[in-house]
Amino acid sequence: MRVPYWNIDYGFLIDILAIPALAVFLSGLYGHYRKIRKGSERLKTRSDKLPWKFGPVFVRSVLTKGILGTVIYRKFYTGLAHGSVFWGMLVLGLGTTLAFANLIAKVPVFSGSFNRWFMAFGLDLAGVCVLAGLLFFLLRRLFPPDRLVTPRERSGFFPMACLLAVILVTGFLIEGMRIRASAPELGSFVGNFVAGLIPGSDHITSYHRYLWWFHGLLALAFVVYIPYSPMVHMVLAPINTALADPRPGPKMGVIDFSRFDDESGEEMPSMGVAKLADFSRKRLLDFDTCLWCGRCHEVCPAAQTQQPLSPKMVMATLAGFLSANDFTDDSLADAIGVDALFNCTTCAACMEACPVSINQPKAIMKLRQNLAMERSELPELMSKAYNSLEQRRHPFFGTGSGPKDWQKGIDVPIFAPGQTEYLLWVGCAATYDERAQKVARAMVKILSAAGVSFGILSKPRCTGDPAKQIGNEFLFTEIAQENIAEFDELGIQKIITLCPHCFNSFTRHYPELGGHYEVIPHSVLIGELIAARRLVPEKSDESICLHDPCYLARRNHIEDPPRLALEAVGRLVEMPRSKRESFCCGGGGGNYWSESSGVRINQVRAKEALDTNTDVIATACPFCLLMLTDGAKKYTEDQKVFDIAELIAARLNLN
Repeated sequence: MRVPYWNIDYGFLIDILAIPALAVFLSGLYGHYRKIRKGSERLKTRSDKLPWKFGPVFVRSVLTKGILGTVIYRKFYTGLAHGSVFWGMLVLGLGTTLAFANLIAKVPVFSGSFNRWFMAFGLDLAGVCVLAGLLFFLLRRLFPPDRLVTPRERSGFFPMACLLAVILVTGFLIEGMRIRASAPELGSFVGNFVAGLIPGSDHITSYHRYLWWFHGLLALAFVVYIPYSPMVHMVLAPINTALADPRPGPKMGVIDFSRFDDESGEEMPSMGVAKLADFSRKRLLDFDTCLWCGRCHEVCPAAQTQQPLSPKMVMATLAGFLSANDFTDDSLADAIGVDALFNCTTCAACMEACPVSINQPKAIMKLRQNLAMERSELPELMSKAYNSLEQRRHPFFGTGSGPKDWQKGIDVPIFAPGQTEYLLWVGCAATYDERAQKVARAMVKILSAAGVSFGILSKPRCTGDPAKQIGNEFLFTEIAQENIAEFDELGIQKIITLCPHCFNSFTRHYPELGGHYEVIPHSVLIGELIAARRLVPEKSDESICLHDPCYLARRNHIEDPPRLALEAVGRLVEMPRSKRESFCCGGGGGNYWSESSGVRINQVRAKEALDTNTDVIATACPFCLLMLTDGAKKYTEDQKVFDIAELIAARLNLN
C-alpha cells in the first residue's frame, strides 16, 4: 500500500500553505470583479423563458461552451490539445483531492484496484496528456499562426505554460524517485519508467525530499498567479459563457428613449458608449475574458481584406483600458479608430467563432452609436444614406427609380384589412434598386401562382434597419414606431420579407417596441410552398451554389429552407464557407454605402462563389444580390447571381 507523504516530514505544511495561497488567488479574482462591477448596469435577468435558464445563467451554454469547450474543437488540433490539458488537469486535481481525503478521513484510495487503475495509471495518463497538450501550446507560441500575433500577441501564456510543465515534470520525477527507493508500483507506467532511468544512490531520499517541496511550492505559486495572468480565463470563460445569451446574433436590443424625458434629476443614459464606464458589466466581462486567440480576426471579412478593423484589436484595446482601470477616458473610439468601427459589417462571424462567447459586434455597435448620435461622425456615403433615410424614409440616395416602378407590368394587390392574410414587405432595396426590383416581381409571381393571400402597403417603407446598423438608434426607433402604428391600424399579423435584415428587425427589435408579428423570410416560404406542392417548379441539371446571407444563416440560424427550395430546381453545390460559417458579402452594417480602403469584400466572396464552377450563384438577400453582382463583374461579364425567388419563378410552368 502506498503511503501518503512518503519520506516527507511535516508534509501537511503544504496543505496549510494552500490556505494563504487560496486567499491571494481569491483576492486576485476579486480585483477582476471590482473592475467589472463598475459597468453602467447590472446583469439583467431576461423575462424570456428559455430552456436550461435559471436567473441570468444559461446552464446549457456553461456546460457546453464554458466547461466542455465545444467551440474550441472546431480547430481539431487546438481542441485536442486544450482538451488534453483541461481534462488531464481535472483528473490530477481529483487525485490530489482524494489524497487529501485519505490523509484527513482515511479514505482507502491507495490500495487495491482503485489505486492501481486510478491513483497510479489514471493519474500518470492524465499527466502525460497535460504535458502533450502543453507541448503543443508551447510550440504554437514559438511558431505562432498569424491570428495569434496580429495585430499583437498577448503576453503571459508562455511562462505560465512553462511553469505548469515544470510542475508536471517534477511530479513525475518525484514519483520515479519514490518507486526507485521502494518498489515498482502496479499501474504507474510513467513512474516505473522514470524509476528505471534514475541511477541508484544513497542520497535518493534526500533528492526526493527537496524536489517534493520544490514541486509543492511551485504548484502553489502557479495557483496564486492565475488571477494575475492570462490563465484567469480558466475562471472567467465559464462565467462569461454562463451569462451570454445563446440566441444567435449580437442581441442589440433597443434604447429606451423615454428615459431622456425623465425630469427626476437622475443622470441621463448614454447615447451609445464613449468611455469604459458606459459599457454594461457583461461587456466589461467580455473584455476581461478575451483570450486574444484571434479566431475572430481570421473570420472577420474586414480584417481579412486589409480594412482597418480587427475585432481582436477592438477587444485588446478595450481590455487595455480595463486593465489600466481607465473608466472615464472618452477617447475609446479614437483609440480603436473611427474608420475601423464603421468597417464592421455586423455579420457576427466573430461571435460565431469565439470560443468563450464574447459579443464583439455589440461592443463595436455601442461605440458606433456614440459616433453617430453624439458626435455626428459618419463616413461620407453612410451620411448620405442616413440623410436620405431621414428625409425620404429610404437610404437609396440618387436612385432613378420611383416607389412604384417595380410594379410596372404586373398586378400587385394592396393589403386589405380583414381580407388579406400576408403583408408582402417589399423593403427599400427591392423598391428603389433596379436590379433588386426583379426579386419583388418574381415573388409576386410565386405568391400568385401558389394562391397565397397577400398584399403590399400603398406607400413603400423601410424598416429603419439601415439607421440601426449605421448607429442611429433614434431614427430607427422613430421609423419602427411609424411602421408599427400603420400595421396596427391595418390589422397586420403576418409578414413575408424579401430581406433578412428586415426579417431580423421585425423579429428581434420590433417586439421590444410593441410590434409582434408572425414573420417568414421569402426563401423559407418558397420552400414550404414547394413542399406542400402548391408550387411545382421544373427541375434541371443546372448547378447552383448558395451564398448564405449573414442575417439569415448566422444571425437567425435559417440554413436548410433555402437549400430545399434550390434543390427543387437544380443541383446544389456547397461553397467552402457556408451556412453559419458563411463569408459576408460586405454590405451589412451600412457598408453597402461605403468605400473600401483595401480589397473589396464582395469581390472576395464573388470569386469564392465563381470558383465552385457552378452555373448559377444564388442568394436570399437583396443586399447580397447587389454586392455579389457587383463583385462578380471583376471576373465575368455573365450574369451569374440571382435571388432564390428569381430562380423559382423562372421555372414555374403557369400554362
